[in-house]
Amino acid sequence: MNTNIEFHDSEVAAVEAAEGALTIRFSAVWARRVDAAGDTGYMPDVVLRLDQPAWSGDLAACVGRLSGGELCVGVQQGGRVPLPFEAKGPVRMRLAFSNGAVLSAEASAVRLAQTGEARFVESLNC
Repeated sequence: MNTNIEFHDSEVAAVEAAEGALTIRFSAVWARRVDAAGDTGYMPDVVLRLDQPAWSGDLAACVGRLSGGELCVGVQQGGRVPLPFEAKGPVRMRLAFSNGAVLSAEASAVRLAQTGEARFVESLNC
């Protein structure tokens, strides 16, 4: 299944810094299928890992719903990221939380993957 995630309306369960990485665990990410139907919905259990990061923001406050965000790799930037995704090179990320917290980071590499069983839950919003 080809899918792009979008940071807005995604839910962050935890942000952890350890062993030369910054790991963002999403309980659910807003997703859009890349097919003719273009269905939207959520995908649970997604992890974004930044290698050799430098960040700003209070990690303890960086939980809950996102109001927006973007991931830039080299000169390419945007709020949509394919899932799964992996890239090396200059990486910049910015996540804005509905609680007012902001997490900004620069890193040498990024990896985005769904853990566990791959699932897509279609949105029933009208």
